[in-house]
Amino acid sequence: MSDVIVSKFGSAAFSTPEMIQKTADILMSDPNRRYVIVSAPGGISREDVKVTDMLFIMNARYTNRENFDEMMSNVRDKFSTLIRGIGVNFYLDAEIMNLKKNLFFGRGNDYVVSRGEHIMAKIFAEYIGWEFIDAADFIFFAKDGTLDREKTFAAAEKIFAETDHAVIPGFYGSSGGSTIKLFPRGGADITAAIVARAVKASLCEKWSETTKIYSADPGIVGNPEVIRQITYEELKQLTYMGINIFHEDVILLMQDIGIPVSVRNINDTSDPGTIVTSELPADSKRGVAACIAGKRNYRIIHIEKFGLNRLTGIGMKVFGIFTERNISCEHYMSGIYRFSIVVKNPLFDLKRAEILAALNDAIKPENITVEKNLSLITVVGKGMGTVKGIFAKMFDAIADAGIKVRMIEQGSDDLNIIIGVYDEDYEATVRALYGAMMLH
Repeated sequence: MSDVIVSKFGSAAFSTPEMIQKTADILMSDPNRRYVIVSAPGGISREDVKVTDMLFIMNARYTNRENFDEMMSNVRDKFSTLIRGIGVNFYLDAEIMNLKKNLFFGRGNDYVVSRGEHIMAKIFAEYIGWEFIDAADFIFFAKDGTLDREKTFAAAEKIFAETDHAVIPGFYGSSGGSTIKLFPRGGADITAAIVARAVKASLCEKWSETTKIYSADPGIVGNPEVIRQITYEELKQLTYMGINIFHEDVILLMQDIGIPVSVRNINDTSDPGTIVTSELPADSKRGVAACIAGKRNYRIIHIEKFGLNRLTGIGMKVFGIFTERNISCEHYMSGIYRFSIVVKNPLFDLKRAEILAALNDAIKPENITVEKNLSLITVVGKGMGTVKGIFAKMFDAIADAGIKVRMIEQGSDDLNIIIGVYDEDYEATVRALYGAMMLH
């Protein structure tokens, strides 16, 4: 593994000429930063439309035979403002004419939307004097729409072996020759991971406007600790609970590649950010618990039947009823006479009568009850399940706060402990657990 760093910047980094200059300064401050993944320009404010959204709207209007000239003009004006502001010599008219031509030729939504990254990467490459490499030349999708890893990895290794510095547009690749295909939102992180693998990078950076990744919600816990070190496995647990640092597909790919990822704030370069690795460093001073997170508004369906534990196929029948209605069973608990399923609202409520009728027909239970307004809170940390006294510390804190626990689940991977409480106790539970797990 080399000392090369691959840096990916979000849309805010290209929203204004000043932000573009700041992005260039970050890159040039470390000679090991040799490859950069570029996003389409973002908005200056919350009300300002991002270029990606402009292009999406423009293609929709063209498809519906509506007037799209205003949106095309907005796209051109945005790029023109950036080009003038950074003083780069770039022939934008050629790119806009090519975009319009391919719009008429019916290249499709993915092609049109991808031009935000494509044009911005070309402009930025001209600005910093690095080579532009089109993501469509080395990222390939299979017929089923998934990333063709073998073909992509081989092409990336070949193309990056021939360049020392490069600017690459994120968010898209190619499928079936010249057909452009987009990743899901956040897919530029996948582009960065692919490039990092190809150049055998020692680090992959993600720069955005994210201020900090906290060990608990700052809106609930005043001044919580910042997570400085976290593993991919722990991050997957937090992603399930709504802490969206990376898309799930990105985490799996980066974990497979095994290159550390640094999450940094473009507006505070002095802050070291958070490092994501396969394992915590041997000298890590972090406590066993990395983060406390949760989500509200779940339901628990309790199915009661004497001798339930002796019946075969109960789980299969219950899960099948929910699966047929496209409802995920997020957790389940079983006992001698009770089988309980945790599901997310509101989809369950929409099909509640239908589901309960199906459960009655299939199981013929003595009773079915539904508990509403359940919150799930997880304490995430590598090896949590093997620490002596961890449960006592957690539940003593919850009991002292006068909170009633409705469910407990420990993951078999020793990464987390999940506690179910009523929604009204959600914030008090988070504070109690934070006080017990993070402050001692």
